[in-house]
Amino acid sequence: MKKLIQIGLLASISMLANASPNAPQVITANVFGETIVETINALGTLSARESVALSVSVTERVESIHFQDGQQVNKGQTLLRLVSQEERASLEELKIATENAKRQYDRFLPLFQRGDVSQSILDERKRDWDLARAREAVMQARLEKLTLVAPFAGQVGLRQVSEGALLTPGTVVTELKDLSQMKLDFTVPSRFLTELALGLTVSTETDAYSNQRFSGQIETILPQVDPVTRSVQVRANIDNTEGLLMPGMLMKVILQQQPRSVLFIPETAIVPIADKQFVYLLSPDENGLYKLQRKPVKLGLRQPGLVEVVSGLKLGDKVVSEGALRVRPGQVVRALDKLERKSDMADQDDKL
Repeated sequence: MKKLIQIGLLASISMLANASPNAPQVITANVFGETIVETINALGTLSARESVALSVSVTERVESIHFQDGQQVNKGQTLLRLVSQEERASLEELKIATENAKRQYDRFLPLFQRGDVSQSILDERKRDWDLARAREAVMQARLEKLTLVAPFAGQVGLRQVSEGALLTPGTVVTELKDLSQMKLDFTVPSRFLTELALGLTVSTETDAYSNQRFSGQIETILPQVDPVTRSVQVRANIDNTEGLLMPGMLMKVILQQQPRSVLFIPETAIVPIADKQFVYLLSPDENGLYKLQRKPVKLGLRQPGLVEVVSGLKLGDKVVSEGALRVRPGQVVRALDKLERKSDMADQDDKL
C-alpha cells in the first residue's frame, strides 16, 4: 500500500514538471509609455498684410507723378497730383472770404456787448462766417481728391499711368502692398480643432529657401468647418522684416502640438473582431504560467510597428504580441520574450 502511494506522488510530480513545457508558447510585450510631440502638416498661400489698388475718384489730367516702380513709400506720402490750378485759385478766394467774414463778426461782437447792435445782427455776421468756412472746407475736400496719397506705408507696384493722361474715376494708378508682415492662409482637418489656439506658434518653409524656416503665430481661426473637406480655415501672421517672402508663395506649414504621454504596444498584439479591437492580457497563474484574458482597447496614434492605446490597458501590463491568433480567452500559456530554439528545448528535456 505504501508503495502505491509513493508511485502516485511521483506521477503527480511528473505531471507538474511537464505542465510548463506543454503549455502553448506566446511572445509577449509590456505596455510602455513615451512622451511624444505630434506635428500637423498643411499647405498655405501667402498674401500681403495690407494690399490696395490705388485709383482716383474724379475726372482730370495727371499733372505730376511722385513715385517710381517698386518704391517704398510712407503713409501719407504724395504719389500723384492731378491738374488743380482752378481749384487752388478758388480755395485762396474762399480763404480770403472766410477771413473777411471773421473780421466782420469780431467787429460786431463788442458792439453787441455794449448794446449798440441787436442779437439778430450779430447772428447774421456769425452765419456769414460759418458759411464761408463751410465753402472753404468743400473746396479743400475737392482739392484733396486731386492728390493721391499712400493710405499706409508699403511698396508700390508698377506705374499704370503717365503724366498728361486723362484719368477717370476707378482708373488704377498702381498697387500698394505692406510686405513687412505676411498673411498665411491654410486649412487644418477639423479633428485637430482642439489643438488650435490663437497665438499658437507655426513653423513654415518654402522651396525658394529650402534651408530656412519662418515662424509666426495664428491670429484667426474661422468658426466654421467646411462640410465638404471637413477642415477649418486658419490664418497666421508671418514676420517678413527681411523682405524674403512674397505674396502668392506656397508655404509648408508645421504645427507642433503640446508634448503628451502615451502608451504603446506592438501592432501585432491587436486582434480585430468585427468593428472592435482586442488584445490578450496575461495574468500570472501557477507554475510560472499565465492565464489569458481578452480585453477591448481603444487605439490612437500609429507609428511604425507600434500603436497607441487610448484606453483598456495600463502601464506595465503584459500582452500577447505574437501568437494571438492561436490562443483563446481563459487559456493558460507560457510567456516568452522571444521564440526558443529547438536545441534549447532539447537541452531542457534532457535536464528533465
